[in-house]
Amino acid sequence: MSLEPVVALLQRVDLFSGLDPVRLEVVAFTCERREYAPGDTLFEPGEEADCAWLILHGEAAMLADRDNGQPRALRLDTGDLIGETALFNRERRRTRVRAVTRLETLRIGRDMFQRLLGEFPEMAGAVAARIAERLDDAGTELRALQSRLARSGKIGGEEPEGGKDE
Repeated sequence: MSLEPVVALLQRVDLFSGLDPVRLEVVAFTCERREYAPGDTLFEPGEEADCAWLILHGEAAMLADRDNGQPRALRLDTGDLIGETALFNRERRRTRVRAVTRLETLRIGRDMFQRLLGEFPEMAGAVAARIAERLDDAGTELRALQSRLARSGKIGGEEPEGGKDE
């Protein structure tokens, strides 16, 4: 796969959407491409999270156990970015990701990503702006959820309408 389709996929990823195509070419060029056969594991729970993966082609499944021990799965397709928080934080993986079909990926290492942010301040600014927007969106969603829960009487000490005898 040439750089153009990789850059096009990176442009669709929320985290990278504010970057100019030249910087995205640098990301695409400096990252490692990896292929996986169906059933291969990209990572397991407990492993060090030192990179993110962009799915260039194929399908994967993210598998996690629910609190009740039952497994749950999330389908991942071409253009999905997996494990992006590893680009910013040292942490351990909480899920398992396996290839469902033949999978082509771009492995974006934390060290390389951090180095690019240091070398290209405008790239760091664009990424910071996207993260700030996402935090703002998350705050808006949390306030809406809090409002719905308060109206239902489940938080804030409020009783549902007509719920208390006087």
